[in-house]
Amino acid sequence: MADRFHSGIAKLLMQLGEQDPATSLDDVSDRDLHVQAAEAIGAGVGWSSRDLPYPGFEAPAGNVRAKPPRCSVVLAPRHVQGPDDAPGLFRESMCAPEEACWIEVVLAREWRHVERCPRYAPAFTDRAMRLVAQLATDERIVHARLAWLVLASSEERARTDLATWERLALSEGLPIGAPVIRAQPIPDVQGNAACLTAIVPVQRL
Repeated sequence: MADRFHSGIAKLLMQLGEQDPATSLDDVSDRDLHVQAAEAIGAGVGWSSRDLPYPGFEAPAGNVRAKPPRCSVVLAPRHVQGPDDAPGLFRESMCAPEEACWIEVVLAREWRHVERCPRYAPAFTDRAMRLVAQLATDERIVHARLAWLVLASSEERARTDLATWERLALSEGLPIGAPVIRAQPIPDVQGNAACLTAIVPVQRL
């Protein structure tokens, strides 16, 4: 998975460099980068989908209309059964949610529009922590990963910040494994000169 993710982003970077004028990952919107990351992770897999509802979500008391959060990308050998899939002819051809791998993508940009991005630190301290807890506490998610896409001023900075986040997550009791990291240089257009991708295993709490 780590190699697919890295290769997909490397291919996108090459395509951007071949444009006239050449562009970089800094020129791609957050939304499009999330889509590109999801497509790279799911490339060559039997079945993949984006934005699926969390399968074990239960609405809190007094808010029965609450909607479940949606997962960035889900991988499986075949279509994953949803909560509204009634028993029928094709039920046995579907996967249970427990058979799929549920992956949340976290994008962190150190620089954005030639200024330091105010969302860079919160991506580590808030968003990633919340997503790990979300994956780890859903009773129907057995296989889970966090996928990092970090654009930073240097590879050293990206690796240091990811390592700091890992220590923080472990100190908070979050059940993560060791990240599988890949890195590559990118054209320094807005201050970011390195792209780091990482896949982090998430276990059940």
